[in-house]
Amino acid sequence: MIKGRDLFKIYGKGTVEVRALDGVSVQIDRGEFIGVMGASGSGKSTLLHLFGLLDRPTSGSLSIDGIDVGMLDERGRTLFRLQRLGYVFQDYALVPELTAEENVYLPSMVRGMTSRECSRVCGEILTLVGLRDRRHHFPGEMSGGEQQRVAIARALVNKPSIILADEPCANLDTQNSRNILELIKRLNKELGQTIVMVSHEEWHKKYFDRIIYMSDGKILTDDHQENGHLTEPV
Repeated sequence: MIKGRDLFKIYGKGTVEVRALDGVSVQIDRGEFIGVMGASGSGKSTLLHLFGLLDRPTSGSLSIDGIDVGMLDERGRTLFRLQRLGYVFQDYALVPELTAEENVYLPSMVRGMTSRECSRVCGEILTLVGLRDRRHHFPGEMSGGEQQRVAIARALVNKPSIILADEPCANLDTQNSRNILELIKRLNKELGQTIVMVSHEEWHKKYFDRIIYMSDGKILTDDHQENGHLTEPV
């Protein structure tokens, strides 16, 4: 599903060189719910940006769905993101002038779906995340938890292979965070969705199948879990 080998991401040169990623190798299989954890500056968001084709590695190789994404030109990368990836941002990234439904079907419209098709698909997705009755509301008329569910629906609308979530609970209180994590876990199980989520909250660990801990641009540990308890890496 995702295979990265010897990934480096280096900013600056000489004495001001910063290795945001320092020789990371990782494999993520289809259907896994992965948590990427570590202190601020550990490289976890940089790794997610590479997975999301939002940035390129300085060196190393990365393949997703069997495709060497390093070989894609900018148009190819854009199409790959649109067709195969869904991204959930910590600040929701919704367009305030658009309703929940309109925010969700933007990616589908870019793919060329008709308004009728978009409306049908959006109704299904918003029902899945429990927001069908809020489909005509604007972001400013919804709570933070509802806005993040709209963002999750938008990430799902094109049926991507992988959902990438960058601290999706960072701006939510504990109860709304729990609701979002339980929703993401349910989607992972019911849809077989592969999910890679960056988090810094220790209590989030129980939701993940596997936890990748990062420090100073390297993978410190890569632990599998069973029923919320760590096991030895396979």
